[in-house]
Parts: sequence; C-alpha cells; structure tokens
Amino acid sequence: MADIKGKFVVLAGSLMKLYPDALKFCDDLLFEKIGKHWNEIDPNAWIDTKIFNGFMVNYAKASVSGEQALITLGKNIYPTIKRTTGIPPEVKTPLDMLVFSAQGFSENHRGSDVKPRKFIKLEDKHVIVQAAAPGYSQTFVEGVFLGILEMYGIKTGKVIMIKGEPIFEYEITW
Repeated sequence: MADIKGKFVVLAGSLMKLYPDALKFCDDLLFEKIGKHWNEIDPNAWIDTKIFNGFMVNYAKASVSGEQALITLGKNIYPTIKRTTGIPPEVKTPLDMLVFSAQGFSENHRGSDVKPRKFIKLEDKHVIVQAAAPGYSQTFVEGVFLGILEMYGIKTGKVIMIKGEPIFEYEITW
C-alpha cells in the first residue's frame, strides 16, 4: 500500500479539465472513496496511489497523445512543488534538483510499497537512479525527470529506463 500527497491528484484533475467525461468518471470514483471532489482535496492530504493511478490511466486514455500525456503530467510535478512548498535556495543545478527529487519523493509518499530513490551514478550531466513508482505508471516517472531538466532550460535531456521491474533504473543525461 502507498499514499501520495493530494496536490498531485489535484494537478492531474486540473490537466484533465480538457477531457470532462474522463475527469467526471475519476472524480465520481474519488468522491465515492473519500467524500471529496478532486478540486476540494487538501494538497497535503494523503491519497491512495491507486486513486492517483486511476486519474493517470483515464487521462492517458482520454488524451489524443495517449501515454505521452503521462510525460506531460510528470513534467508538471516539480513546477507544482516549486509553487506549493518551494525549492530550497541551495538547489541551483539540474544535478542538485535530481538529488532533491529523491528527498521530495520521500516527503510526498508513504507506505510499505514506497521504495526510496537510490542513486547508482551521480555526476553532472549523467545520473543513474533506481526509481520505482508505488502503484502508478513508470512513464510518469520519466516525465518527472524530464520536467526537472526542463526547469533548467534543458530541452535535449534524455531519460531512458535501463532496467525494468522490479528495480526500475533510469539513466538521465543532458
């Protein structure tokens, strides 16, 4: 079992506004489970990652870009964190932000299915990290890392999953 902070469900819901039928479907299920609509969730409330995954799956199904929509969602994670809780001033480079993202992941997830990020290689412009998603799409995780690079103006960065289940290891280069 794993939980994620509510702000990420709110983010998914806001992106799903373009697809009102899919959003209504997810919102109705959410309301059945917790008695609140997506836009009423406390950003710091703990929400089951299965609910978050339901939003993601239906967002991808409704979107004309399919699975690419999960990359878009992932790219919005750290801009959302920057806007809601902030980024420490000492985080100045893409490498700093990738390291900070491991801490951010731990702060925004809880439960027995949550595995902390583990860096295998941590060098400027080349990182290898183990990053399993607890109950949701690995494509989304790829988007999170790409979004971090884009926060620093890097549009040509690459994120490649080099090992799959159960380890989920990514190589990030820029």
